[in-house]
Amino acid sequence: MYQLIPTDLKIDFLKISRPFMMASTLFVLFSIVLIFTKGLNYGIDFTGGAEVLVEVPKEWDTLRLRNELAAGGLPEASVIRIEDSARQEFLIKTQVDPKQTTNVGTIVDKILSSKLAAGQFQVHKVDVVGPQAGEELRYSALFSVIAAAIGILIYITFRFDFRFAPGIVRALLFDVIATLGVWILLGKEFNLSTVAALLTIAGYSCNDTIVIYDRIRDYSKSHTSMTLYEVVNRSINLNLGRTVLTVLCTNFVVVSFWLLGGPVLGDFALAMLIGFSISVISTIFVANPMVIYMEKRRVNNPPPGKPTQERHA
Repeated sequence: MYQLIPTDLKIDFLKISRPFMMASTLFVLFSIVLIFTKGLNYGIDFTGGAEVLVEVPKEWDTLRLRNELAAGGLPEASVIRIEDSARQEFLIKTQVDPKQTTNVGTIVDKILSSKLAAGQFQVHKVDVVGPQAGEELRYSALFSVIAAAIGILIYITFRFDFRFAPGIVRALLFDVIATLGVWILLGKEFNLSTVAALLTIAGYSCNDTIVIYDRIRDYSKSHTSMTLYEVVNRSINLNLGRTVLTVLCTNFVVVSFWLLGGPVLGDFALAMLIGFSISVISTIFVANPMVIYMEKRRVNNPPPGKPTQERHA
């Protein structure tokens, strides 16, 4: 059978993992600093505001619509063209005074009616999020990510044992926080679709790591003469083809969404593309070395009354 990546590789991943562990820790710290200094570019899902979907004549472009809105009293409005639409549609996002939020649709209608005749434009949809609801959504988003991490920690503890749990949670947090760091550097809007992408990244990262953990556990039982260090290295090498092919196939689809999905799916796909790519590093160089670290701690700190001894996973 043809194999893109042979299973008989003998790469010492654990030996070269230290620089990646240090780099991941530094980037997580850097990302946390960015979150508390530069901050996330919250969308109206979390800050409150309104989204208005309008259809205008074909000769109108993004710049013209933005200028007309600014002249009509909405200078901070964000205008996004809906790509691949048979009609000339734009999504207008704006944050205004909470007292005026419910009137944004009327304001946009008045601005357009002053420039276009009746029937030349149409306001299709108006979505409003109040500031209090936006703040509640922010806390709900944070809680959902933390709850996912805790749930995975509990699952791994029962599915394997506690030595495996810290590694997968550290990798999960690295994937999520590093993606947030890149998101801030890119200046992208953080909204509910971004939260959905982060949760998808967390599940995706855990899936591949669990497959390798299964391989470690099974291989250690069938090769009792090998040390845990050798078992982990061998398991990563055996699973390397699956890891690479999975992320490549997944990213083919995600890139398609990013390039062709328009503004609604574009940012969601971009966040997943970043997270999925980072997850390859975390799976190989963050989660697995933590198994060795936790085993060393267990051996060096045995429970009271038990002798120190090394055993396999």
